[in-house]
Amino acid sequence: MDNDHAFSPNLRTASGEKRGLDTTVFLIGGALAYFMLNAILLGLVSSTAEWDHAEQLLLAQAWQLGYNSQPPLYTWIVKTLFLLTGPSLAGLLALKALLLTLLAAAVVLASGELKLSPVQQWIAVLGLALIPQIVWEDQRNFTHTVLAVTLAAWTLLQLLRLQRAPSIGNYLLLGLLLGLGALSKYNYGLFAAGLGLAALSLPPFRAVLWSARAFLTLGLAGALLLPHLIWVGGHLSTAQVGFQKLEMGSGLGFAGLSELGAGLLASLGALLLLALLVVRPQHIRQHIRQRDTEPGVALLLRGWIAMLLLALLMILTTGARDFQEHWLQPLSFFVPLLLACWAEPGAGRGFQVFRGIALVVLLGVSIALPGQALLANPDRPSRLNLPYAELADQIRAEIGAPEVIVAPSDPLAGNLRLQFPDARVLSERNPFAAPEQASAWLIVSEQPLQPDSPFVRWLASELGLTRLAPPRQVSAPLHWLPDQAHRLYWTLGDPEARRP
Repeated sequence: MDNDHAFSPNLRTASGEKRGLDTTVFLIGGALAYFMLNAILLGLVSSTAEWDHAEQLLLAQAWQLGYNSQPPLYTWIVKTLFLLTGPSLAGLLALKALLLTLLAAAVVLASGELKLSPVQQWIAVLGLALIPQIVWEDQRNFTHTVLAVTLAAWTLLQLLRLQRAPSIGNYLLLGLLLGLGALSKYNYGLFAAGLGLAALSLPPFRAVLWSARAFLTLGLAGALLLPHLIWVGGHLSTAQVGFQKLEMGSGLGFAGLSELGAGLLASLGALLLLALLVVRPQHIRQHIRQRDTEPGVALLLRGWIAMLLLALLMILTTGARDFQEHWLQPLSFFVPLLLACWAEPGAGRGFQVFRGIALVVLLGVSIALPGQALLANPDRPSRLNLPYAELADQIRAEIGAPEVIVAPSDPLAGNLRLQFPDARVLSERNPFAAPEQASAWLIVSEQPLQPDSPFVRWLASELGLTRLAPPRQVSAPLHWLPDQAHRLYWTLGDPEARRP
C-alpha cells in the first residue's frame, strides 16, 4: 500500500460511502443490542440495586439544584424517568444501556467525521471494550461517570462538526453539550478545558472558536450551569466532598503522579498492548509528521496531551492524590478513536485478531455481570445476592406500607424505596425532609438497633426520634445462595417525640 494514501483522508466512492453507512448502522445497532441484553440479564438475576443505582433511587425523590458531591444532571434524568415509570430498577438499567449506546454511537459518528474506513470504525468502537472501567464498571455500577463520558464523546463529535459547518445551530448545540457536561460530573471540566486548549492551538479550529458566535456557546453553557453554581456557593461543605476524596494537601503532589500513572495504566494498558496488532509505531511517526494531517486527528492527539498536562498541573499544585481509574474516563474514551486513525484502513490478520479478542472480552463481560450473583463466593456475596424484596415483603405483612422510612446507608435506603415506592425514604447521608403529619416511622438497619449504636444516636440527635419501639428482625435466604440468609433489623419511631 502506498504510504501517502495510507494515512490521508479516504476519498470514498459511492459504494465506499454505502459500506461506511452500513458499518455505522451495524455498530450502533449492535451496541444497543449488547448493552440492552446485559441490562436484561442483570434484571433477571436480581431485583436488588447496586450502590450507585440505589443512591439514585433515594435522591430522585425531589427536584433540587444540587444533592451531594456530584452535579445533579443524572438525578434530574432519573427523576424525569420515574415520573413515567415510578421507582424502577428496570428503568435504571435501561437508562444505563441507552447512555452506553450513545457513547458508542458518538465514537462511530466521530470516526465518520474523520473519514475513517469501516475497519477503522470497528477498531474505534471495539477499543472501548478493552478499557475495563468502561466495559465493566460502567455497566456494573457507575452512574454520573457514564453520563459524563457520554457527554464528553458527543462534545468531541460536535466540535468536529462545528469545524466543518460553523452554523449558529452548531454553536448553540456545542454550548448545550458543554453545559450539560458540566452538570454531569465535575471532572468533565478537565476534558472540556483540554479539548478547548487543543482546539485553539490548531488554525482550522481556532478560526471557528475565535468568533463572535462562540459567545453563544459560552453564554448557553454558562446559563445552564449558573443555577447549580449558586447552589454550590451555599452548600460548599457538601459540594467539596468529592474533591476531598483526592486528598488535596499543601506542597507539590509528587505522590499523586504515581497514582495518575497507575490509573492510566489500568485504563489503557490492555488497549495499547493490543493496538500493536493494528498500529505500527513507524506509521504513527509518519502520520504525525505529515503536514496535511486531518485536523480532527491532530485535535485528538493534542487534546489528550493537554488533558494529561492539566491533570499533572493539578496534582503538582494541589497535592492531589488517590486518583480512581473511573475518574480518568473522559481522558481515555477517545484513545481508541485516535488509535483507529493511525491504523491501516484495510483489513488484515492483525485486525481479525484484535476484533476476535475484543469480542471475547464483550462475551466474558456478559457472562460475568449476572455471574456476580449466580457465581458469587459464599464467603463474600455481592450486593445483588441480598434479598431486599423478600425482606420488605415480610415487613409489609406486619405493618403495611409506611409513610416514612429511615435507614443508615444509601444502598439500603434506595432498595427500600424500590420496595416502598410511595414512602419518603431518608438515610444518614441524605436526610430528606419528611412529611410533618406522617404516622409512625419505619426504622431499618442491617445492624442490630442497640441504644448505643451510632445510627440510633443519630436518629435522636438529628431527627429527634428518641422513642423507638422494641426492635424486631426479619430474615430471608440470599439470592442464588439459599444456604445463607440476610437479616434486617427494624422498629417503629414515634414522630410525636420530634414535635415541641
